[in-house]
Amino acid sequence: MDKQDVEIVAMLHALPADQELPSIMPKKSKPTRYKQLVMGMLLSLLATSPSLANDRAAGRTLRPTAVAIHIHEEIADQRFVPKLVARLQDTLAPPIVTIPTKMDLEPFRPTLGLMDARPLLDALIGGIDWRRDGTVVRFVVIADDMQLKPARFNFAASAGDTSTPFHLSIVSLARLQQLADGGRVDRDPDRTAQRVFKLIAKNTARLMGYASSDACLFAFPRSLSELDATPENFCEPDLSALVVAGIARSPQ
Repeated sequence: MDKQDVEIVAMLHALPADQELPSIMPKKSKPTRYKQLVMGMLLSLLATSPSLANDRAAGRTLRPTAVAIHIHEEIADQRFVPKLVARLQDTLAPPIVTIPTKMDLEPFRPTLGLMDARPLLDALIGGIDWRRDGTVVRFVVIADDMQLKPARFNFAASAGDTSTPFHLSIVSLARLQQLADGGRVDRDPDRTAQRVFKLIAKNTARLMGYASSDACLFAFPRSLSELDATPENFCEPDLSALVVAGIARSPQ
């Protein structure tokens, strides 16, 4: 890790965990009609295909300065987190930072059904100062089940590409983490880490503009069994291109 990486990690760790995200989601606030339209178009592309969202930026990638993973406080068993970080550090080039996060999700929870990821993405995008750290890829990991319509459910919902100042993804543990003991204990933290790793590694590359492949780790899983069957690595020639782009780490 060079001096610049150390400074970035120090900056992210310096952010107060209980003040990082909650203020951006007041219960009664609503996105403007313009923002709804813009976000609707962008998120529709992301939901339709993992490649389409970055087509306009094909051939150009950004170099991530860090990957910041916000772990929501309502996740009861967080033993998967160190295992997740270890996997990401072996695979991705930028520093990996985890940030315990307090955030009121109640305004986004429906009376019935799954949480709609669209308003939550919109609120997060509008509440973070992306000018300060626009090439930091942020992941918010939550326990709630969610969907980005027209999908029935989503493991992750992302927004951003090389033309936007924001690079954000929400990861839902609802189907990734198998819980026991009244929802308090993860049956297999290593399996949870493996599943979350695949989503974060892939979406880091996607959000930084790499959209030329659907092979190996870039596959688009439509079920938990498909996600588990997805390889844990980038294939060639993707790996070499991602190493040059400063997104992936060269294998030892």
